[in-house]
Amino acid sequence: MKNIVITGGTSGVGFAIAKEIANEGHNIIIVGRHEHKAHIAQKKLGNNVKVVIGDLSNEAECEGVIDEIKRLLSHIDVLIHSAGVLPHNAIENIHVNLLPHYYLTTKLRGLLANSRVLIITGHPQAVNLVPICEIQSSAFSRAAWVITHKTLLMILLNQMLRDCNTTVNSFYPGQVNSNLMRYTEKIDNTEVPVGAYLALNATLEKMSGIFFDENGKIVQLDNQKYNVKTAEKILAPYLSKITTY
Repeated sequence: MKNIVITGGTSGVGFAIAKEIANEGHNIIIVGRHEHKAHIAQKKLGNNVKVVIGDLSNEAECEGVIDEIKRLLSHIDVLIHSAGVLPHNAIENIHVNLLPHYYLTTKLRGLLANSRVLIITGHPQAVNLVPICEIQSSAFSRAAWVITHKTLLMILLNQMLRDCNTTVNSFYPGQVNSNLMRYTEKIDNTEVPVGAYLALNATLEKMSGIFFDENGKIVQLDNQKYNVKTAEKILAPYLSKITTY
């Protein structure tokens, strides 16, 4: 039985992954911002699921989430970053969709050993084709920014967590029903089998720094674009904003 933490696990992609993993009897902590919503999700998911409430973009609440996870668990087998919003501006994109993934992972490092970290990102073609750019003046540019920077974060965290034998991968979950956007509310699909596959499959134990598609197939990343040197250079200005947070 594994201990699994899923941010954004109260709805959408995160809830879909939690549902499948819960069906296999593992211990799950879902992290969400809204208490009522989280407890509805918990009731649907079953007795092996606990909820931790907090807004990961808020320093004090993020620290509270970290403290509560440490109180509940002595070890994390799988940490899945599914939390996110449709950002209205660059600041929201940075502080909701990127920095909490880094901060939560590094602050929980003491609980990660022979573990897995998974970061949910965008469509494989977009990840490879859109340029790495710091412009976030439109919805399209913000979407391009977050999928490229999440991929760079995966590369960086993979390097950082090697000494604790923890793998870091990213994946595209496919088109899934969620309240993220109007069109996603109309999508019928509520299953994300690739999430449980990447979290639990024994054959993936040593695979790290890899991007997977919705079918669990490896997507070859452009090494000229996605590498440790570029990740450190591009992400440094954002990560330097973190002091206590």
